[in-house]
Amino acid sequence: MTAKRKTLFVTVLIAALAVSIAAGPAAITKARGFYKRLEVLGRMFEIIEMYYVEEIAAEDMFEYAVGGVLKNLDPHSHYYTADEYRNLQERYRGDYFGIGIQFDVFDGVLTVLDALEGGPSQRLGLRPGDQIVRIEGEDAKGLDNEQIFARLRGPKGTRVTVTVRRPALDEEWDVHITRDQVEVSSILAATMLEPDVGYVWLSTFSQKGAAQLEEHLRDFEQRGMRAFILDLRGNRGGLMSQAIRITDKFLSGGKKILVTKGRTANASGENLSTDRDTHSNTPMIVLVDHQSASASEIVAGALQDWDRALVVGQVTFGKALVQNQFPFDDGSALFLTIARYYTPSGRLIQRPYVDGSDEAYFNPDWEAIEGSTDGTVGESEDGAEPIERPMFHTEAGRPVYGGGGIVPDVSIDPTEVSSLAVWLYNRRLTFQFATRYVAENAATLPTDLDAYLDGFSVDDAVVDEFIEFLRWPSLREQLDAAQVPLDEETLDGAREDIRMYLQAHIAGNIWGLRAGRVVLLRYDSQVQQSLGLVQQAANLMELKPGAVASF
Repeated sequence: MTAKRKTLFVTVLIAALAVSIAAGPAAITKARGFYKRLEVLGRMFEIIEMYYVEEIAAEDMFEYAVGGVLKNLDPHSHYYTADEYRNLQERYRGDYFGIGIQFDVFDGVLTVLDALEGGPSQRLGLRPGDQIVRIEGEDAKGLDNEQIFARLRGPKGTRVTVTVRRPALDEEWDVHITRDQVEVSSILAATMLEPDVGYVWLSTFSQKGAAQLEEHLRDFEQRGMRAFILDLRGNRGGLMSQAIRITDKFLSGGKKILVTKGRTANASGENLSTDRDTHSNTPMIVLVDHQSASASEIVAGALQDWDRALVVGQVTFGKALVQNQFPFDDGSALFLTIARYYTPSGRLIQRPYVDGSDEAYFNPDWEAIEGSTDGTVGESEDGAEPIERPMFHTEAGRPVYGGGGIVPDVSIDPTEVSSLAVWLYNRRLTFQFATRYVAENAATLPTDLDAYLDGFSVDDAVVDEFIEFLRWPSLREQLDAAQVPLDEETLDGAREDIRMYLQAHIAGNIWGLRAGRVVLLRYDSQVQQSLGLVQQAANLMELKPGAVASF
């Protein structure tokens, strides 16, 4: 066993014994039994390392042992290595030190997808589609993401020189970028969908999420917002504290947001709303889908229980387990489930899970478990009758359901998009074409996003040009390898969706990724149908406590 793991092993033993001595004789006896088992485990590691038929690193055995323990607890307790934990902390913190770009690698070439607003690269004029061909004079072609991060990120105030090539220009030039703190926004898109309807798409609950949302809410209110749509689709969660702060914005003071119940006093309690940064009088819709989980469900569940927001979309993921972080001296950390949380009405929305069956839990058959407004979900094991969800009631008396995710008040299926168009979009081929198109047609394109949204559309000639672009030998080889069909029938069925993605990526190339997402909202059936539900959301706020007959 390595010295590092031996030290950790011995530390665990000493800590366990010390706590037990302080707790009394019974705990000492229990700790001795625990010590003996850990001693056996340590001896097993040594025997395997010395005698097993194939060489196995002690570090790998440690990971196997930890993984085996946690797998039999629940799907969300997890051990993170030092590198994994550092990356997770950066994501939750919402900032890092670097040059401020989002990028992808096309045919080995580092390509800028977006120069983050206010970041070092944007201030120096980098834009979507630019290619970084050298970093500090060394060829950047073929570098993987990890190698790129290592070269572009670094301490604040340090400088890195990159050589940039812009499509449609025949020259390259050096850009000297001073690294700075770069804020990673939790918000994917923010816009006024109509003159009086604000919209924010929140991607995660980072430390800066509530503050970033507040900025947009105040801006929208100054612009005459009378209704608000909070989009939590695809938001898998984050910091529970941020979910509480965001929910608090939309409730008057003194209302329960959630209750946690665990084995220890610190893991149990309830959180109440305050009157801080309150926007409690604006009719509101919360958009959710199957990937809305954890912190997203705290927000959606609380606002639904208080009849404060109309929840629209699909049944959410169903995660009501609370994890606490236990960091170790080597930089790794254990995220351990310490409690379950309950919505204000008392709902536990945790979806059932089978010990050790992560695949079925994280990739469920949504058709089988999709909830409905009558509280049934799927069928029983013998298929004889639907499974009943436990029923609860909102403040006004409307029935809501526990037993697996938040069931929306109004169910709307997502927009159906052809598989070919989705593949082309995900592989950034529409982005690559849009980069060339913008470079060649910059003089004829609108100069601001509003004018683009109102007056520009991708015509049939541009779609045809894109299809010819796909037939270039370099791309055709890639498409053939992936067995992507380019026959006329398949292409005809995908034309309108291709047009949509080209429209979005042309905007994204000019004004950044957020602008491209704003374009896509115009084609989003869940968003567009939500606009027709604003009055229903307003009516919800008029309900008095107990106004709806109980069942």
